Amino acid sequence: MRLRWLYLVFILLLLDRLAAAQRRSRNQRNRNTGLARARNQIEPRIASNTDTTSIRRNRLQPRIVNNSNDSGNGNWNPLNNRRRRANRWRRFNNRNRNGRNRLSRRNRANRRNRANRRNRNRASARIVGGGRARILGGPTASIATMPYLVQIHRGESLCGGSLIRPEWVLTAAHCVSGIDASEFYVVGGTSTLNGTDGVGRTVTFTSVAPLYTRKGLNMDAALMKLNETMTGTNIGTIALGQRVPRPGTRVRIGGWGATREGGTSVTQLRSVQLIVVKQSACRLAYQGATTTITNRMFCAQARGRDSCSGDSGGGAVQNNRLMGIVSFGTGCARPEYPGVYTRVGNLRRWINRIISSN
Repeated sequence: MRLRWLYLVFILLLLDRLAAAQRRSRNQRNRNTGLARARNQIEPRIASNTDTTSIRRNRLQPRIVNNSNDSGNGNWNPLNNRRRRANRWRRFNNRNRNGRNRLSRRNRANRRNRANRRNRNRASARIVGGGRARILGGPTASIATMPYLVQIHRGESLCGGSLIRPEWVLTAAHCVSGIDASEFYVVGGTSTLNGTDGVGRTVTFTSVAPLYTRKGLNMDAALMKLNETMTGTNIGTIALGQRVPRPGTRVRIGGWGATREGGTSVTQLRSVQLIVVKQSACRLAYQGATTTITNRMFCAQARGRDSCSGDSGGGAVQNNRLMGIVSFGTGCARPEYPGVYTRVGNLRRWINRIISSN
């Protein structure tokens, strides 16, 4: 009888150990799935001049400079998005014991490690990096060499744009979407950021491309109508391209965005030439991301050169024609991630229709 009881106790202990091992395996799979999803999220290229609002390592972001942490007035604040994501991670890592959420030592260490990795690998918006003003790897330039290029200000946020008519500016949709036209101020004809030698205009009307999607950044384009024509020294319009630039050819971009990933905006205009990448190679680079490289996009890169934070909306030019709009990318000048640009050739009908009716 005693042997039977001992045998029964042994069986129960063995079953308990097997159940505990299965629970640990299931928790590890859930944790790995959560980490994989976080790594592959794609976001527009918005950045900030403060470390607390820098962008996570492998997330796509629109190339907007946002030097303000103020989330009021309906502004899209990336810091709030990061807080929401951080809260989700806390809930994921917390274990419910006796009705309370308590973090184990291992979970707290993992959270600190993730925070350290985020701080080391923060990315900024495009014209090197995407969310802040400046170009990575490019020299300073004069606005006389690209008189079509304008600055689009909204509070402390910065985007670029291209003057395609004396009263019309073409920029990225993620710079404009959901924001009232009266909040923008456009400056042209100056090589310095918000330079006093430039010409300023307000905006009376905006229109976002009809197929634009905020999550996938497809057809990332918008039009702005100025309160009056923009003319003056070093100010001129640029013609629209009709076709996508061929792989291996060069395009020129310019802006006041960050000169390094996680950097801050600069005061002097910079310019750089990039090489157009094959569409298949670009799709492969962003495979598994939360966005898809569509036929309304093309990619370009060069060693140590890229668009970055603050360059969103600026133009990619070839043979004095506007071929693309700075849209998004992962990090800045990373060799495995080319910058992504909206094809202007796909926008011509929409542009002509909006301008003729307004």
